[in-house]
Amino acid sequence: MEPAETHPDRLIDFWEWLVENRRQVILAIFIVVCAVVIVYIKRQNTQMAEEAASEDVLAAMDPDRFSTDKVSPESTKSERFAEVVASHPDTAGASNAKFLQASALFDEGKFTEAEAVFSAYASENPLSPLVAAAALGQASCKASLNVNDPGAAAAYEAVRSQHAGTAEAVQATLALGRMAMAKKNVSKARKLFTEVSTNRVSQIWASSASDLLRQLAPAESQ
Repeated sequence: MEPAETHPDRLIDFWEWLVENRRQVILAIFIVVCAVVIVYIKRQNTQMAEEAASEDVLAAMDPDRFSTDKVSPESTKSERFAEVVASHPDTAGASNAKFLQASALFDEGKFTEAEAVFSAYASENPLSPLVAAAALGQASCKASLNVNDPGAAAAYEAVRSQHAGTAEAVQATLALGRMAMAKKNVSKARKLFTEVSTNRVSQIWASSASDLLRQLAPAESQ
């Protein structure tokens, strides 16, 4: 059996190339090392920023149990979430805080402000699983400001068409049914309530629709 070739000439050629190009090699290695360090530092900084944002979200949600330097417990709930958004730009925590800020504004009866924040959230986070909820929030704000506003009904219809198959679409359908019921449009209300009562997405809203259908029966007999 013949011994394996060691190719000494090739080894010599390699070392000669390495010596001749050592500056380029060292520079290339330096660039790679720097890139790795930068990526590592960026990941560490991102993780730290997200952790800080998450801590502030908790403080905004429950200032009695959690506290941080960035969130004032004396502020209203919507103001506390706004503080998180301002303190942690470009983080997932700030994004979540913006949705929570809109919800808090709605709860506080500040429907115009809430609608604007819901809209901003949807525009900035088009792929978020909360986009349907933000769209429903905008529709609910319009209806709360003026239930007879055609824009409110159109917004609910948009939720139904653009987010079909979601719990938000079911809620939008129920809201449209209530609006039809308030206008004494019994046939339309019945159609919408029946649709909700047979949905398989949300049993809670199905039960509410069934109750409303029973309320329609006396109205139809009059």
